[in-house]
Amino acid sequence: WYQRRVRDQRKNEYTNLQPCRVLCVTWNVNGQLPTEDLDTLLSVDDRPADVICVGFQELDLSPETLLLMNDSSKEIMWIEKMKAGLPKGVNYKVLKHIRLVGILLVVYVRESMVHRVTDVFTGTVSTGIMGMLGNKGGVSIKLNIDMTTMAVVNSHLAAHQEMVERRNQDYRDIFTKMRFDNDDSNTLKNCDIVVWIGDLNYRVSEEELTGEEIRNLAEKWEIGPLLRYDQLREQRNKHLVFEEFVEDTISFMPTYKYNPGTDKFDTSEKCRTPAWCDRILWKSNTVLKCEDYRSHPIHKLSDHKPVSAVLLVQTRVVDVQKKQVILDEILKDLDRIANDSLPQAALNRTELMFDGVKYLEAQEQPITLQNTGTDLFEFEFIPKLEDRSICAPWLQIEPQKGIVDPGNVMIINFTVYIDNKGLKTIGEDRKLDEILVLHLVNGKDYFISVSGYLVQTSFGKKITDLVRMTDPVRRQNLLVEIDQNADGIVLDKESPVALNIPKELWRIVDYLYQNALLEEELFAVRGSPIDIGAVRDAVDTDGPIRVSSIHSVAESLILFLDSFPEPVIPYEHYPVCLEHCTHFANSKRTLRSIDSSHRNVFKYVCAFLREILAHSERNRSNAKFLSQVFGDVLLKPQLPEAGNVAKSTSKKRSLFVYQFLTNDYDE
Repeated sequence: WYQRRVRDQRKNEYTNLQPCRVLCVTWNVNGQLPTEDLDTLLSVDDRPADVICVGFQELDLSPETLLLMNDSSKEIMWIEKMKAGLPKGVNYKVLKHIRLVGILLVVYVRESMVHRVTDVFTGTVSTGIMGMLGNKGGVSIKLNIDMTTMAVVNSHLAAHQEMVERRNQDYRDIFTKMRFDNDDSNTLKNCDIVVWIGDLNYRVSEEELTGEEIRNLAEKWEIGPLLRYDQLREQRNKHLVFEEFVEDTISFMPTYKYNPGTDKFDTSEKCRTPAWCDRILWKSNTVLKCEDYRSHPIHKLSDHKPVSAVLLVQTRVVDVQKKQVILDEILKDLDRIANDSLPQAALNRTELMFDGVKYLEAQEQPITLQNTGTDLFEFEFIPKLEDRSICAPWLQIEPQKGIVDPGNVMIINFTVYIDNKGLKTIGEDRKLDEILVLHLVNGKDYFISVSGYLVQTSFGKKITDLVRMTDPVRRQNLLVEIDQNADGIVLDKESPVALNIPKELWRIVDYLYQNALLEEELFAVRGSPIDIGAVRDAVDTDGPIRVSSIHSVAESLILFLDSFPEPVIPYEHYPVCLEHCTHFANSKRTLRSIDSSHRNVFKYVCAFLREILAHSERNRSNAKFLSQVFGDVLLKPQLPEAGNVAKSTSKKRSLFVYQFLTNDYDE
């Protein structure tokens, strides 16, 4: 590690810089077929690029593709159309392509420079609800050009004017969770250049301008006043997203939303306001300049206009002789370090206490690690004896390893975040306890204690307990005459079952019934983390549900159903349900054998989904889509499934639920 560190520090001494032109293109094609030529899109000037990166969003909007069940024929068609539109007189090779449902990224390189490209990896991050749906998220291709590491990210972030924080969170999730080749150390942070393209969905804020004012300014080409209220600029100025990224000056018209086939802004019933949804940004010290940043209004097949940017970057080419001289010097220095004293470090504290942690609400605390010795040292967190992971799933550590120079300090952040996976690992007393081992390479180990407790919540409780709780979960400790189960949950002592379904489920569904039956894209669009926290607090305290987006309540319903320790369809009935997934009579018979509280929840949810489907002409709901989303929540295997088995059983779970969405059932 020392040799690698010093070699990287001294790379200026044994490398030369060489220019490389990179063309980046992003286009939300709205599920359309490739009926237009792409020549002008892939050849923006008379100098063909060395690398061409093309990202599409909404490549395929069919329900089957959105549900991750089928490949897309449109992918092949668009790739063939791109091949025909590549610059003439230059031979290109498809280096790699990666697709996540409707998000496709393709990277081409000149054949003459293929030998300079190594270590090509791909990665995907789905930001759809609970990570199950790939309708939103990001894909990335990472490659080395000479000694320079470049990653291109193509993303499709959350839609709608009011979902700014959701878009911010989508960006953070993609940037922090993107892994290449399933290697936790192979991330976007380790790249010399990161180019980010896509339909980022940031709008022109309507807090200062009305939709009509935005439209009038756009139609007059007065883009300066509009850009002052561009949400992406506002969020970047607040240092909330795309920190250290750069975007060139926007001098083109808004790229969304148009009547397909025209250059006229949206005149449909929704009348979406114009916005620069489609953007290209980059993060690097080796990008010399952006030579061209433009939209392409000549393309009219979609409700978005494509956007392109030409970046002039510098890659590092190795001088082999100079490198060998540097390596010899490093080896001599390495011999000296091996004979010196052991690494010396000091921590400002070794105990962390997290008070009142709430479900789906992160808490963060730092520890400082100081190098008090005379030489640099490497540290890493390692698993305890007989453990496979370094920490519990509810705890995140950043960074998990690193190098500290003499006299310097490294800040290590510890974040507690309890999701449904984390809930299942927390004991009945809701206490958080973890011991971490911080190891100095060739030195001693330090032990860090993390403790805290989870605020009581209905999320993660058993259905059979929830139906016996007549008061909100956070009021239970106010009762005097109570019974408690092993989890410390207060139960109604007068009746073994006080409610047909959990009151929390009723409140969430009732809110959706009153406010969301006509809402499009229900259960396909993610909600706001702040709103979801508000829903949690409302059902746990019997307070009013107040949210900015109905999609937050929809996602809360899925999270609530997924949080049960025993699924709605209990584990013991799971194999039989899969066996009868296409036989409604047998499926009904199987359901009758299930505990009444679980059966009532299943019936209630399906009845609500049938009500949504009854308004499909207005909300455009689809039984296949809903059955896939809820099939993976209502029925779950006790042991993890993988590969083709997981794909097959997921389809069977969907088919089982589909029967109860397309047939009346009230037994």
